[in-house]
Amino acid sequence: MFLAAAITSSAQSRNDAKDHVVLGSEIMPKDTTKVRRFKNHLIAPKGEWQCGLAVMYADFDSGNADYMLMVQGLNARATMLRIAPEAAYTFKENHAVGIRFQYMKAGGMIDGLTADLLGNMSLPVENIGATSLSMGANIFQRTYVGIDKRGRFGIFWDYVLGFTRTKSQMAAGNDNYSAKQKVHLGFSPGVVYFPMNNLSIQACISLAELSYAKVSAYESGIVTGTRAAWKAQASLNVLNLNFGLTIHL
Repeated sequence: MFLAAAITSSAQSRNDAKDHVVLGSEIMPKDTTKVRRFKNHLIAPKGEWQCGLAVMYADFDSGNADYMLMVQGLNARATMLRIAPEAAYTFKENHAVGIRFQYMKAGGMIDGLTADLLGNMSLPVENIGATSLSMGANIFQRTYVGIDKRGRFGIFWDYVLGFTRTKSQMAAGNDNYSAKQKVHLGFSPGVVYFPMNNLSIQACISLAELSYAKVSAYESGIVTGTRAAWKAQASLNVLNLNFGLTIHL
């Protein structure tokens, strides 16, 4: 089961004290001598404050499944909860900057499985569990491109700079765990639709990321190992897909 939702409200109406603003009107570039590939229409007026909350919940239950003929009798389950409040300000037409905080908790349990390797060796696994707790903060810059003249539909992309700290351990209450600190720069494209002037629906996905992470392993509160590395990746992951409902008052 996968559920994701976000609720955002602006500090002022899209049309309050902005009678001269026409949603969907064309935004002219500073340099009109350049060849324009498409027209950019107004979809996010200048001067809007926004605050919101995004919530995502994922639940997985394998039952009795076989994977690639190597894993037999798999019985596993996993859950993930992510809560991310945010605030943003539209400093320029179709351009906004904001801050987002994120809390994420994930857990999984394998009750049992048998790995059949090359048909002559098996590896039984039973009662293995793991938990992960993550907290972080991001700043982002969002750019909108209005597609239609009514200011109803558009695309956007976020440039995200953030810091995340994650604690992972194999079992709750265990003194052995790992702590990961990560600084990352990401890119997230998305789409937005306004069925009403004060209501919008959006979806975005984290598509690419450059990060530096430091992982430390702890045993009874003592550091037993440390590893640090740079990583660059571009991928499509359904768990990085976010849906949003935005309310403008």
